[in-house]
Amino acid sequence: MKIPSAKKVAHEITQHGHTRVDNYHWLRDDNWQKFIQGDLTFADKDVEAYVNDENAYAEAVMEETKELQKELYDTLVSRINEDDTQAPRKHGDYFYYSRIEKGKNYRYHCRKKGSLDAAEEIYIDENVEAEGKGYYRIGGLKRAHGDRYILLSENNTGSMEYSVRVKDLEKGEYLSWEVKDTTGSTCWCGDYEHIYYIERHPVNGRGQKIYRMNIHEGPSSKELIFEKPDELANLFMGISPSANDDYIFISLGDTNSNQAYYMKGKDPKAKPELFWKLQKDTLVEADYRDGLFYIMSNEGGLINNQVYTCEEGNISRDNWKVFIEHNPNLYIQFTDLYENHLVYFATNNEKALPEIYVKDLKTNETNKVAMKDQAYELSYIGALEYSSPTIQFAYESPITPVETQELTLSNGSIEIVKEGKCPNFNASEYQVERVYAPSHDGQEIPLTIISKKGFKKDGSAPHFQYAYGSYGYSMPAFFSPNIFALIDKGFSFSIAHIRGGADKGYQWYLDGKMNKKLNTFKDYISCTEYLIKEGYTSKGKVTANGGSAGGLLMGAVSNMAPELYNSVILDVPFVDVVTTISDDTLPLTPPEWNEWGNPIKDKDAFEYMMSYSPYDNVEAKDYPHMLFNSGITDEQVTYWEPAKMAAKLRELKTDNNTLLLKIKMTAGHAGSSARYKALEEKAFSYAFAIKSQGLM
Repeated sequence: MKIPSAKKVAHEITQHGHTRVDNYHWLRDDNWQKFIQGDLTFADKDVEAYVNDENAYAEAVMEETKELQKELYDTLVSRINEDDTQAPRKHGDYFYYSRIEKGKNYRYHCRKKGSLDAAEEIYIDENVEAEGKGYYRIGGLKRAHGDRYILLSENNTGSMEYSVRVKDLEKGEYLSWEVKDTTGSTCWCGDYEHIYYIERHPVNGRGQKIYRMNIHEGPSSKELIFEKPDELANLFMGISPSANDDYIFISLGDTNSNQAYYMKGKDPKAKPELFWKLQKDTLVEADYRDGLFYIMSNEGGLINNQVYTCEEGNISRDNWKVFIEHNPNLYIQFTDLYENHLVYFATNNEKALPEIYVKDLKTNETNKVAMKDQAYELSYIGALEYSSPTIQFAYESPITPVETQELTLSNGSIEIVKEGKCPNFNASEYQVERVYAPSHDGQEIPLTIISKKGFKKDGSAPHFQYAYGSYGYSMPAFFSPNIFALIDKGFSFSIAHIRGGADKGYQWYLDGKMNKKLNTFKDYISCTEYLIKEGYTSKGKVTANGGSAGGLLMGAVSNMAPELYNSVILDVPFVDVVTTISDDTLPLTPPEWNEWGNPIKDKDAFEYMMSYSPYDNVEAKDYPHMLFNSGITDEQVTYWEPAKMAAKLRELKTDNNTLLLKIKMTAGHAGSSARYKALEEKAFSYAFAIKSQGLM
């Protein structure tokens, strides 16, 4: 089949006296916002034809891997619990949980009244909700006290737009109304007759207005209670209740700073008041219990967060009292407040591992929850009730399937309430190493490596290297049953805990953003070089993979050190950095100027971003085999970013390596919402890696 070739239409962009010509700007279809709403009618038939040609070409090239894809898919399916049930959590008179059945793509949300031996009630069947839809995802489920109503947000396209509905569980039916064009951020008013939701701006998609609405009267009763101030229009907005619903908090912010408001949670006539005014590089999160606000903040230039209390009647900064002191080696990521305890989740900066602490609010004693492995991941679950004596968290390690543990807050005892199971998997066949790769400036970059027992470090094995490295998101040492499909074929696998994430604390994040972003890419390359030097693999035998901002990482290292990599898989990749971050009409752009810099106003930021922006640095040279995965309804990283880079690579690259662009027509940023379809997509990517490595 003929290799697709995009036409060139010169489009000049001038910034700070620098003019660049973007020959593939035309691939941004004028109807792209309609795609997000589910209407895939292209305004430009040439764009539609190019997308279809690329998809057809990807399928044609990968036709010879169909049997391999089927083998991989069967392996992936064989290692999931096709019938799987969550550990239940109590709320009111009910025990709530979700489960999934073999052959089903979506979950059942269930409850039992009084005891776990009671009859099961399925109150939401996602399989029914998803019927006739190419995509379905629940953004949130929020129970009202009394357990009669469920407030839920839903997405049908893969975009960032959510619809809001309420279901009457007593009658087994939805209320007659539906609110569309929301951000999905919602909460109940404490009278449980009203809800709050955030309406999206009609152009940029960011939260703009907060409404309060009576659930029985529907949209005709909606009341505007808050509108984002013009000077804060670029910030994201969220709404959430305090631990016992006594207060409701509104936050306007980005990754660096926020402004916060609060109002009485149980008063259906309450109005928001200012809690914290925006300050540069300062984040504030508040909760409430028994006359005191509990405030987590890095205020005052702290590297890691500190926790304060202040009395309800006087919230000025002068009245804050330190409750948990700042620890330079412990990055507190969030707190969770209960009737008698404060739980906080933190990163140990020295070990690059997550930890859970419990502080007794009566005795003031603090205990750390003990973990059993040297490298592991924790996912906090918590409890549904403020008065709960226990909380739950999920525990896993690279070779320990996810298990749910229940912690008794009063004495620290732990019970495994859901065992970690992975069919057709034997942990004793594999090994995990935590090593440290020296980076360009002497920093030690943690690497988690998984391989078969008896793996020989003689450089002969292919390697699959994964990373993210942005927004302060730590990339944990997680359990993925999928990766063993590659390891069983001779690959070793690693997670590079590079700067830009918070794997070693908040400073680790700061050292990989803005005018230090190059550290992220150099860290990843240093990890690759370490793996080669230590014999885990060889030059030209590494498959690199990352998604979203991790896709930016993939694009950058492909330009900076293409000779190291056999193949690169870029999932929903943010590769057209300068153009995107210069477009303030896109939903994510203005809030992210504190993450990347503002190339519109700041010449230095523009020039720095131009130095690494993957699309702007494609040049005539050899590149690895490359697979771009994208979704047509992706609002976070729009489809035309990878489409443009693929087109430019086809024009300039000097090698004969495979280059594929796969744009899914029923998926957004997170890929397919249907679990079996998602596994098909994973099998496709793995088959690409195996084919590229010459291992078929």
